[in-house]
Amino acid sequence: MRKFTFLKAALISAFFFFLFNFTSFAQCTISENFESTFANPGYGGKVTTLPSGTWLIVGYCNMDANDRYLGTKSVRLRANPDQDTLFHFVSKGANGIQMESDKPGGVGTVSFYCGSFSTHKDGNVYVEYSTDGGISWISPENNSVKVPAWDPGTGMFEVSVVINVPGNVRVRIIKYNEAKNRSVNIDNICITDYSCANCVEAPTFNPPGGIQTGPINVVISSATPGATIRYTLDGSDPDEETSDIYSTPIPISETTIIRAQAWKDGMEPSSISGAQYSYPVQVASLAELRALAPPFNGGDNPGNVIYTYKGQAVLTQIEAFQNVKYIQEGDAAIMIWDIPGNLKNEDLQVGDLITNLTGTIRNYFGMLRFIPIEGKCDVLDINKHVTPVKITASQLDFNHENPIQAKVITLDNVSFTEPGNFKYLWYYNLKQNNVVYDSVFYSEKKEADYVGKPIPTIITSITGVCTFKGDKTIATKNRIVMLDQANPVVKISDYNKSAIKLSPNPANSFVNIVTGSAMKLEVYSILGTLLATDNLNEGQNTISVSNYPAGIYFMKMIDTTNGKTFVQKLIVK
Repeated sequence: MRKFTFLKAALISAFFFFLFNFTSFAQCTISENFESTFANPGYGGKVTTLPSGTWLIVGYCNMDANDRYLGTKSVRLRANPDQDTLFHFVSKGANGIQMESDKPGGVGTVSFYCGSFSTHKDGNVYVEYSTDGGISWISPENNSVKVPAWDPGTGMFEVSVVINVPGNVRVRIIKYNEAKNRSVNIDNICITDYSCANCVEAPTFNPPGGIQTGPINVVISSATPGATIRYTLDGSDPDEETSDIYSTPIPISETTIIRAQAWKDGMEPSSISGAQYSYPVQVASLAELRALAPPFNGGDNPGNVIYTYKGQAVLTQIEAFQNVKYIQEGDAAIMIWDIPGNLKNEDLQVGDLITNLTGTIRNYFGMLRFIPIEGKCDVLDINKHVTPVKITASQLDFNHENPIQAKVITLDNVSFTEPGNFKYLWYYNLKQNNVVYDSVFYSEKKEADYVGKPIPTIITSITGVCTFKGDKTIATKNRIVMLDQANPVVKISDYNKSAIKLSPNPANSFVNIVTGSAMKLEVYSILGTLLATDNLNEGQNTISVSNYPAGIYFMKMIDTTNGKTFVQKLIVK
């Protein structure tokens, strides 16, 4: 569809849009024109609920003058090796539009309109389908199109791919990693029902594909009486002459992809069905999991081995963007990168002790990422703690094998060189011992309780998780992502709560502190700024808080005889 700037063309465009939606779409069981209101998924990707269902979209939906669309919006698929995108689109940089649930009753054809973005040309777009819940994907015949340079006289043109697969099926339109300047806009997706009067029914598998825990026997069948089923066990398409004929259940005890197709004289052959049976490698610790990660190759190295983590790790950080999480077990930690939200953030909280995580590992430019493929893990306990590793700013270096990666770390005696308020996705310099360390603080978490708050102007301490991060203009290195000031996972107290008493709490003008020994008191703001110091005697001490604005403060007490510490939150009304 052309994008005109004058009235006559606009009226023609509106008529064509109306005609398409009320004629072609009328034949569609699933239709999507992207005209509803939804957040732009972007090239990082997002699982998005639309009127037609839930889709994983890795692509850009905020239109500009170079985009092509019918109506007001479409999805721009870029797909090049410079972008950070979703793991399960197979290759780095791939963009796509993927159903996140199966369509019952099968799929007949998949149609959509496409056009080259701006002056781009020759972008390749593919249609694929899955019969095992999106674990493995199959390419039907004639499933690709090379989109030529934009022609205003032709406009967006329709592509239709025949699938004709019964049962529970999901589809995706995908643009794999290729050269730059080949972006393509996709609009008006139409998916029809399965219909084939003289086709052999496609094979089905029992049990269906998925994660397995023990040996199984797979039964393959077709609803067409007398059909001959041929199959492969290496993921290749079956051949009518050479592939094995199915006769008895197939024993499976290791990760296997089965492809099957059925034939019968006088009928059209069935579509190809597939199922992947995955047997995760069991790992007992995060240290072992990290050791099994794909090697560093200077770029993105996705792994395809599925692991189940059987150890016990503390959840130390949760971020809404891309559902990032950090977990730590003893002396090892790892980032969880979960764009589809398989592990629901609302089901987990910082301090949870978790186990039984299943997924893959990728080495993304030196940062190890665990990619969950199952929407579950077991929570064994809550309100657990970790002790931060104390480091110096010089340890935030360019070493991708730095053992502090993903761990909770603390930097003492540092100051910021930039005034103002904390910004989201911003790099900050830190100064320690009169040395400035460039861009070692990164505000990765949009919803962090310090974003938008004043940057400390004095020497302070920072506790956070270590990420190995960079972008096109900033070199990749180890950086600290500060934890929320209310994050309960950091254990910095050597005393339990019964040893020292604070009352009243909340306080108005004063607080009584009862200690069993002489201690030094340090009062910190919620942002970690040291506000005051005092000396406490053994027994009851009364401290004035009348000059403190209402808010949350941290009272840190240090035993003057043994150096042990106690920290408790104080609320001032």
